[in-house]
Amino acid sequence: MDQFATTALVIVIGAVVGVLMEKATVYLIKRRVNTLMHHQFSGSFAKTIFWAMMNAITWLIFVKINGLESKTLECMLLFSICIILSAVDISIKKIPNELVLMTIFIGGAFIITGQPITSIGMNVFGLLIGFIIFFLPAMIGKGAGWGDVKYAAAVGFCLGAYGIISAIMIMTFFLMIYAGYLIIRGKGNLKSKVALGPFMASGFVSVLILNLINANFHLFEFGMLF
Repeated sequence: MDQFATTALVIVIGAVVGVLMEKATVYLIKRRVNTLMHHQFSGSFAKTIFWAMMNAITWLIFVKINGLESKTLECMLLFSICIILSAVDISIKKIPNELVLMTIFIGGAFIITGQPITSIGMNVFGLLIGFIIFFLPAMIGKGAGWGDVKYAAAVGFCLGAYGIISAIMIMTFFLMIYAGYLIIRGKGNLKSKVALGPFMASGFVSVLILNLINANFHLFEFGMLF
């Protein structure tokens, strides 16, 4: 398949999946709320086009970085799940178990088929690290909820021990920027409650992208982040 055909195929499939992502987001929200609510991420043709183009362009970026490889496909699928999860969490402050399980399933499938069985221990260790770091705040009701705990564990499983630490550091950086924004605009302070799912997802996707870039351009001397 030539480059033009590959690009066109990725854009078309990515756009179709983007539309399905919007519908999945609305479905997951409706399953968890009893009252009629305005969906800030859906409800107009312009928003549907945005979903389609956002997913298509991001998928194309992944392919341009790494080609049509299994690792690229994994990153594309995990990115799409991250977007749905972020939209749902922002809307109703809940992280659906279905998306957590899909993250583990996709990550596990590519882990099993893409690396030696002996190295899976690092992924299990990553799961434990993600779980423990978010479990303690959830226990005392400070910041994290149980959905955040489960999602952090899933991200840790996909990224491994080093990757989850990198993702949490990036997440913390984005949280600090957002907290600064709230303070400057007078909309909150350091104690304001926010949906952590999108920030965890941003750290997750950032590590995925950095690893793809590093695998192809060797920008980091210490190698892969997971």
